Amino acid sequence: MAVTKPELSNLPDAPDPTAPLRAFLQRKGDRVASVMAKLEACYVRSARDEAIAAQIERLIVNWGKKRFPKRPEGDNNRRAGVGFVVTGGSGSGKTTALDTALVDHEAFPGYGVEGSGCTFVSVLAPAPCTLAQLGNATLEALGYDTDKPLPENEAWKRVRKLVQRKRVAFLHFDDVHNVLQNANAREVKKIQATFRNLLISRSWPVQLVLSGIEETLDIFKKDRQLKRRLKYVVFDDLVAADDAGWIKDAVEDFATAAGLKYVERSGSMTIERLIHAAAYQFGLVFELLIEGIEVAVTADRKKLTITDLETAYADRTAQPDELNIFASPAWQTINPSVIFKKENEENEAGSAEKPENY
Repeated sequence: MAVTKPELSNLPDAPDPTAPLRAFLQRKGDRVASVMAKLEACYVRSARDEAIAAQIERLIVNWGKKRFPKRPEGDNNRRAGVGFVVTGGSGSGKTTALDTALVDHEAFPGYGVEGSGCTFVSVLAPAPCTLAQLGNATLEALGYDTDKPLPENEAWKRVRKLVQRKRVAFLHFDDVHNVLQNANAREVKKIQATFRNLLISRSWPVQLVLSGIEETLDIFKKDRQLKRRLKYVVFDDLVAADDAGWIKDAVEDFATAAGLKYVERSGSMTIERLIHAAAYQFGLVFELLIEGIEVAVTADRKKLTITDLETAYADRTAQPDELNIFASPAWQTINPSVIFKKENEENEAGSAEKPENY
């Protein structure tokens, strides 16, 4: 008698044999994500944070002063604004330091949260950028929605009205070098005048924070009124001979927080390589370190070594071994600034808006 084979559709339900695989991947992924979230929440404080905190307090105190002390307080009786400039190389940690100082500041509840009504608003200058684009980006940060970009004069006219209407008393322009680097002499004067007018407005003076690379922001020192109203916080480059010791301590602390032991091979000069690979920029040191730790945690290793940093650097830069600062014997001859400049240009090109519409 022939045996009839059951149709596939009639087979009894069985446990999914791939379920253990999925569970393993989920556990592994959750573990890595948990460790990385913990590390990314860490912040290494330095004297620069104290300098920024002091400047923020200076701006708050100035905001509270009256132009005419004997007259009642009012929008038209406020002292002209002041500001400060945070300068440093790309990857030095300027934006992170400012955000860290502001996000939990008692004077600025809701900082960075859309629609919170916070009196401190940050504006990221797009790249590439014109003064008109910066004006439109400021309107967007202030919650003003336009069907199409406004011309330069109209955009800034609305900015000045909107900051008063929304009671925004502090404006931060991040990556402001993007609007300066290709500006000719005439455009530079317009940029200086735009920021100056925000500071000295009789109806609603604004306190100003600017951040960017030092080479371009020096132009504000050439404007007499801006020069006396702006102070500077400089994020200097790291110096391996001076900074390697505390950076090694930080590397060990980060590794421990990730459940790893930092192991340095004799003669490897891992910390010096890390500083050099980061182009001597404070923020980039910790970006590269965290990426190296992620390599080790993902591989389920117990130690953090130069090999993990080598892999992370290769993944980030797509450079061959001879240009990998953690692999090459001639690492000191490699110029990391060229590599990161190319990386930044690619990021900017991918996120650039449409300049022809402004």
